[in-house]
Amino acid sequence: MVNIRYFGYLGVFLLVLTAALAALFGLGNLHGAIAVQIGLPVLAGLFGVAGGFANPLRERVGALRLVGLTDISLGASMAASALTATDALVFRAVVVLGGACLALIGVNYLAGGRFFDAGDVDV
Repeated sequence: MVNIRYFGYLGVFLLVLTAALAALFGLGNLHGAIAVQIGLPVLAGLFGVAGGFANPLRERVGALRLVGLTDISLGASMAASALTATDALVFRAVVVLGGACLALIGVNYLAGGRFFDAGDVDV
């Protein structure tokens, strides 16, 4: 049984982490790539909170769909950070591949969990 509430906790963690990083380093000189790298985890956190905890949006859209959007946002964040990094090409390729895999799991959840069985969802 999948406990969707864990995604709510993940969402809270992502929101607190990005708020702490913004408080420590500031948001004064954000350019496009950095703004995307910060914005995607915030978006993932919002989707995680919406999918993990009871609210009208979760009742209307569905918990698994919101969790799928969480995974897609996190995967996109990983890919965006790797594509803008200056590290070794192999490292960047592995991180992009990991982000793509996470995003594909999210797409599967959006489609109802056909390939990765979500089992009984404890909401």
